[in-house]
Amino acid sequence: MATSEKTISFRADTEKIDALDSLAAAQDRPRSYLINEAITNYIELHAYQDKLVRNGLQQMQEERFTSHEEVIRRVKKAGRTDK
Repeated sequence: MATSEKTISFRADTEKIDALDSLAAAQDRPRSYLINEAITNYIELHAYQDKLVRNGLQQMQEERFTSHEEVIRRVKKAGRTDK
């Protein structure tokens, strides 16, 4: 499978670029490698969060959830109340 790449450009604070360059030097990696890693992590994290929200919304629509009142009742019953 061939990899296709595009070049993008963006602006960042000098401090962020300096920190990125320091990390890249410490890891003996190019700046673009770290930027790609950061983008991958960002996409994966937000896709995961989006999936959780969508699952939660689906459970609400299917009425498969515990109400706030029921959670409070169960916590009190277990003896875990704030003082």
